[in-house]
Amino acid sequence: MKTANTCPKCGHHEILFVPQIADRDDKSNVRPLVVHVVHYDWRDDNEMGKIQAYVCRSCGFTELYTHDAKSLPVDKIPGAKVLVGSPKRKP
Repeated sequence: MKTANTCPKCGHHEILFVPQIADRDDKSNVRPLVVHVVHYDWRDDNEMGKIQAYVCRSCGFTELYTHDAKSLPVDKIPGAKVLVGSPKRKP
């Protein structure tokens, strides 16, 4: 949906781009959804990687993307690992 502006589930051509997804904390403060990055201990934690969404206006199918994903320090994200698949083969 990000580049074709077409829903891969239903084929609809009206896609809503949401530039930043937010959440609320315990005090009802709006906070952006981001990737939590740990540096050394909880006092040094960072949040980076703004989450964006593309939403089909017909069926509601939603794709999430992380802005500037290549800059995320994988070794500093608790439980994160890079999964590598095999390249797609052309028939």
